[in-house]
Amino acid sequence: MNILLDYGNSMQKMQIMQGQVVIDTICKPCLQIEDIQVYERMGAQHVILSAVVEVPESMMNYLRTHFHVVIMDAHTKVPIVNRYAEAGLGTDRLAAAVAANDMFPHQAVLVIQMGTCITVDFVNADGEYMGGSIAPGMYMRLKALHAFSAHLPQVEPFVPEELIGNTTRSSIMTGIYYGIVDECKGIIARYREQYGDVKIILSGGDAKMFKNSIKNDIFAFSNIVMYGLNVILNYNVEN
Repeated sequence: MNILLDYGNSMQKMQIMQGQVVIDTICKPCLQIEDIQVYERMGAQHVILSAVVEVPESMMNYLRTHFHVVIMDAHTKVPIVNRYAEAGLGTDRLAAAVAANDMFPHQAVLVIQMGTCITVDFVNADGEYMGGSIAPGMYMRLKALHAFSAHLPQVEPFVPEELIGNTTRSSIMTGIYYGIVDECKGIIARYREQYGDVKIILSGGDAKMFKNSIKNDIFAFSNIVMYGLNVILNYNVEN
């Protein structure tokens, strides 16, 4: 039984895997030791932690004391070749790249994750992670319009029914929504122009709002980071 922990910018996620079967998933602003102890008592021995934010020392001490734990960083062994030029690559991006290569071995794959940021990550057909791009996510764009203007309201996201916004709120949402849609379609077209038959994976918390509009022969996967973390954990346990 594997415990997968993903500390993101907005939420902290835990997934329990038995082989390839998801036993449980918890997603909340702050995971507690008690959330994990349930599965320790059920016999879980292996944990992997990916964090883009600071993890409390009490949690780190607990994990190190009670489990065989893999802390994702630049030195973690992964089953792909990492061609990123810096050591500061986000562990969530690397996990997504590992998952993409596992899902589509020997094929070029582009992963688009829609969360706090919109990240694009590319793995070539030789199983090499090449890098990608980072852009502001939907909520960040909505907050920026409100924060850096005198009169524009903070808008809660929704899928626009019309192309033309006829209120301030619908105009903001139309601009951001279709801006992201065309941004993703454009980046997909650029990668396919340069690399040919590229598989597309769409993931992240906001992906469900965009998958029907982007289409473009995509494979939607709710949480690719967790999939990748499970592959990486198994790889490290086996090796």
